[in-house]
Amino acid sequence: MIRRTLLVLVVILVPVVAGAHVTITPKTAPANGSTEYVLRVPTEKDVPTISLRVVFPPNFEVLRFRAAPGWTMEVERNAAGAITGVTWTGRKISREEYELFSFLARSRTPGTYKLEAFQTYDGGEVVGWVNPAEPRPAPQVTIAAASTDAAPTAADPFAATATAATAASTARQAASTTPAEASQMPMWLGGSSLLVAFIALARSSRKRG
Repeated sequence: MIRRTLLVLVVILVPVVAGAHVTITPKTAPANGSTEYVLRVPTEKDVPTISLRVVFPPNFEVLRFRAAPGWTMEVERNAAGAITGVTWTGRKISREEYELFSFLARSRTPGTYKLEAFQTYDGGEVVGWVNPAEPRPAPQVTIAAASTDAAPTAADPFAATATAATAASTARQAASTTPAEASQMPMWLGGSSLLVAFIALARSSRKRG
């Protein structure tokens, strides 16, 4: 009876422990397309989590981060200015809580990318989620080959949106000039030139008289 009870407890607890890892969604994404990823960070200990550091692999291009209320973000870059890591600090995640950290990224090269996560607990203990599999597996993303029909995306989709908005505004301004106004414009300019010529002729005649 006791053995059966222990077996039931193990079966119940294993999914809970496995689900408490630092994980990422989505786990798959197409190449070249920008994707919003979400890191889920629970606390597995009786002391709270006080920071999370994530190291991004090469060829995994991080574009932007979504602000996490109450957290301070420190971004790491290489000599070329590319984002290589980020650390969130400033709040605490208790045993009964979890936190979400979001960012926008893309990759041009298909394959599996491992993001190393380092979770610091109150008191200084650091747990590294860096392994390809259990124990303490790292968050991983599989980039699939993009369709040959897919159009290339801008390095920063928000910048592309801003460019498109500017172009649309210019088109609206051009469209606001009606064909009638456009056809009358040369006539108006011609009439003005003729009036100036008459005034100049009149002044010249007065001087001669």
